[in-house]
Amino acid sequence: MRKYVLFWLTFYTIGRLPTRLLYAIFGVVADITYVLAAGSRHAVWKNLRHVVPPDTPKRAIRRMARQIFRNVALYYVDLARMPYTDTHHLFYKRMDVHGLYENLIPAVERGHGVIMLGAHCGNPELAGQGLIPVGVRVFALTEPLDPPRLSRLLDRVRSSQGHEFGPVSIGNVKRVMKTLRSGGTVALMGDRDIEGPRQRLPFFGVETWMPTGPIEVAIRTGATVIPCFSGRTDDYFIEAHMQEPLELKITGDFQADVRAGTLAFLKRLESWLRDDPGRWLVLEPIWDTEEHNSSVPTGVTEHQHQPSR
Repeated sequence: MRKYVLFWLTFYTIGRLPTRLLYAIFGVVADITYVLAAGSRHAVWKNLRHVVPPDTPKRAIRRMARQIFRNVALYYVDLARMPYTDTHHLFYKRMDVHGLYENLIPAVERGHGVIMLGAHCGNPELAGQGLIPVGVRVFALTEPLDPPRLSRLLDRVRSSQGHEFGPVSIGNVKRVMKTLRSGGTVALMGDRDIEGPRQRLPFFGVETWMPTGPIEVAIRTGATVIPCFSGRTDDYFIEAHMQEPLELKITGDFQADVRAGTLAFLKRLESWLRDDPGRWLVLEPIWDTEEHNSSVPTGVTEHQHQPSR
């Protein structure tokens, strides 16, 4: 209940303050949190050790880690400000967009369904909201939160400008399938194992659990997969990249095709993160090396919320 009240107050009171002021305030909050939140700080350092070259100095890793904490704090500012954001101003004044008219719009116009497959980089939700003025509307899955009413609150805020959001569930996975089969567009994330089908896959050269649901859905529906990544060029400005579609191969071996497609996406993500590791908004450990070494064989596949055919 306390968490729900805190978020409610943040979104409906603090969220009305000017963006730049909130960025300044939450930048200080991020610096304090970095010092106090030892567990999250350790997880971020552990993740960065996988991404950066082995000889990267500690001072450089510390700078990247602090940037991650700052980017997470600014993400919450953007979320609180969502209902009050002018999406036209966002798109035309605050965003540097690449691949929109070359890759995304043509795929949407073909009407066969599009999966905008992203990652927790920069601010994918803010970048997505910026596409509303050019006619891109999506249904997006979000991470379920406890209590469920908190999930509903956050998704109402996210949906305030015209997109639709819903927590990962069997019902919403079915909605994703229906949306794609009717030629619509959905936004999914591919860098964290939250809920759904997954496989142990190499990511920056070390195997860990990675989500395979987005590629499974693409193969089942015939949807086009557009890798979409974002980053901050500074606190206020966002760059958004809609890359060339993934080429998914259909060989008749479903799990092998899913694995190949997911690996193709992870290769794109690795390249994006290597350019600027500090843009990754993940405070939880991605690699579970101890579990892998002790009990999980290579190539294991696990299904939780299996999308229906």
